[in-house]
Amino acid sequence: MSDFSDFVDDYYRRFVEVLQTFDRAPMQRVLETLERVQASGGTVWIAGNGGSAAIADHTVCDTTKGTFVDGQPPLRTVSLNSNVAMLTALSNDLSYEECYSQQLVYYVKPGDAVLLVSSSGNSPNVVEACRYAREQGITTIAFVGFEGGKLRELADHVVWIPVDNYGMAEDTHQSLIHVITQYLRERAEAAAQPIESP
Repeated sequence: MSDFSDFVDDYYRRFVEVLQTFDRAPMQRVLETLERVQASGGTVWIAGNGGSAAIADHTVCDTTKGTFVDGQPPLRTVSLNSNVAMLTALSNDLSYEECYSQQLVYYVKPGDAVLLVSSSGNSPNVVEACRYAREQGITTIAFVGFEGGKLRELADHVVWIPVDNYGMAEDTHQSLIHVITQYLRERAEAAAQPIESP
């Protein structure tokens, strides 16, 4: 058993390595999807389990309040795991596997997108939500870790963090949201600036 300071050093050494080596190319397609939904007035529906559910809720704050600039269209996002009454009713009356896909049956519209966060990529309820969205022609995004699981094969745009540590996968997924939303905020602020005449 290493002492705590060694453990901390090792965690952050491995975490930095993860941040420096994952494939960033899909992030551009994620950004473009969010921009398309924002421009069309659609909604990004987000879901996860456990720590990934917390990331989903945090994402709503960052993508809505965090990107909003007066005079620019908002990026409307909704977390499917934040309504406890709805979540427990669907899980109890249908199944936990359907608790997100059934909400999409109620709410999703053409032009929307679905963002699913899952370290394993195999959580049955997010996989089922992804499958349903794809069947409806809705663009799907997945943030996954480990081997990527079923979501890695199923989603349209996948940001895969190939690390077998839940904390590091979740840390990285949260940082992805911060990077994307801060970029969106910067672009919105630039677009809101009046154009000076020559």
